[in-house]
Amino acid sequence: MFHFFATFFIVMIFIVGYALQRNHATREYEKKSHDFWERESLANSTRKKTLDGLELITIPLESLPFSDSEDNTLKECEDIIRTLATQDIINLTGISNTDLKLTYGAPNFPYLSRCDQNFTDLVRTLNQWAKRLLELNQTDHAQTILEFAIDCKSDVSTTYQMLSAIYSEKHQGEKIQNLIKTAETLNTLLKNKILKDLERAYISSGFADLLD
Repeated sequence: MFHFFATFFIVMIFIVGYALQRNHATREYEKKSHDFWERESLANSTRKKTLDGLELITIPLESLPFSDSEDNTLKECEDIIRTLATQDIINLTGISNTDLKLTYGAPNFPYLSRCDQNFTDLVRTLNQWAKRLLELNQTDHAQTILEFAIDCKSDVSTTYQMLSAIYSEKHQGEKIQNLIKTAETLNTLLKNKILKDLERAYISSGFADLLD
């Protein structure tokens, strides 16, 4: 009988504890949901503000290695880049839609959303373009494209991997250091992964003694 009541008591403690934990989690979820929709409502009613603090990205068509190649991937990438050069591009990585509207006003959101999508298309296309050039053993041209992508603060991790590999092959450890410094300023969830990849490449390339 004692064992029965002991077991029953333990089970009841577990049930009560679980119920309390679940209620706490529910209240936390409801609070976060309420706060989100409150901020979203405020954001949607925020008036148009100046965009003077935002920097448009200019694609230097004259500096990029366009070619007359019949390679389909190269042609597709080059066509996309030429088209994007006629569009407004802004790096808004890591800024939520709600924060964009709160900071710059809801009326500006459609425009900013297009600029952000253009940035995504830009860095992905640059990455694909460089990758194909590396496959064709056009390392110097790939380096030019990758360095431009880094200047734009790309958050595509393979862009950093490819460029660090080129620098490693050319024994340019100081340039990998610069990549690490750039990655430290990124506003992206991929920041830690990119940094780890770069530091690993730096060490494996024999530059460990220079790493801070």
